[in-house]
Amino acid sequence: MDVARLAGVSIAAVSRTFTPGSSISSKLSKKVHKAALQLNYVPNNLARSLITRRTNIVALMLPNLDNQVYSALLSEASLRLQENNTQLLLFTPNDDNDFDRTLQRMLEYQVDAIVIAAASISSRMAALCLGRDVPVVMLGRHLPSLSVHSVRGDAEDGGVKAAQLLLNGGGKRFGIISGSQSFTTMLERKQAILKHLSSSSGIEDVVIADGKLTYEGGYQAALEVMSSAERPDSLFCLTDIMALGAMDAIRHKLNLRIPEDVAVIGFDDIPEAAHESYKLTTVRTPVRQMIHHMMELIALESSEEPPQTIMIDAELILRSSTRSVPSHL
Repeated sequence: MDVARLAGVSIAAVSRTFTPGSSISSKLSKKVHKAALQLNYVPNNLARSLITRRTNIVALMLPNLDNQVYSALLSEASLRLQENNTQLLLFTPNDDNDFDRTLQRMLEYQVDAIVIAAASISSRMAALCLGRDVPVVMLGRHLPSLSVHSVRGDAEDGGVKAAQLLLNGGGKRFGIISGSQSFTTMLERKQAILKHLSSSSGIEDVVIADGKLTYEGGYQAALEVMSSAERPDSLFCLTDIMALGAMDAIRHKLNLRIPEDVAVIGFDDIPEAAHESYKLTTVRTPVRQMIHHMMELIALESSEEPPQTIMIDAELILRSSTRSVPSHL
């Protein structure tokens, strides 16, 4: 009312000025903004949400930002939400046991939607979200037991394509550097690789080590895998960051050549994978496509909509860390 009085306009005109997408003339808008500046006035979105029952805030849960895939998800989600006049509220659980408590804190902010990347929630908390009519979208993960939306790359397809590429390149002895099995994507990648090696070539003996989802873990895991009696000539690293550590260990500690002595493939396609010193062949995580579908799902009118599972095909990014495939294949 104070702004309207000073600007000499109606209260409705002030409201339209501060409502994105509303129709108002440039001349009227300038008068309102000038008056607001004089009075040090800014709209109170929290007060507005009491009337509209929408806060224009979406909560995003990420386990950590050390993995550049999560950083890319955060950047893309923030950009797309801001384009839609929606703000992003970031939550990072302390550990695997903190997911439900973090979800409870998300709901305390009356957010319009909840997006969870590479983490798990209980059926009780999922039901609580649905009861409050808050849509939940899982990114990079699918939990069939929960009635929530899911958007992810096809981890099984990625594992099969990676396995076939190394087989076509002449691989005979294989190793896998894995990570936490609490992430379904990690487990699905590994299972798909093992199944395809067994079914297509009868390969059962695969050396597996835990790379702890870090560069340092990948470095140490590579030394462990490559010290086995049947030293692998082909290595699957279930994330790129572990692959970079493994490549440095293979080249600089073991003095082996990539890909001549050991072919290496990763998963994710983080920016460093394309650097000249690595040129890592990898299976891309489709970040932009995932966020595009996330935006569609959180825009659904009600959490009573049937849960949707959107699977995005795996994409091989070929670089020089794997052997050339014979032309007849």
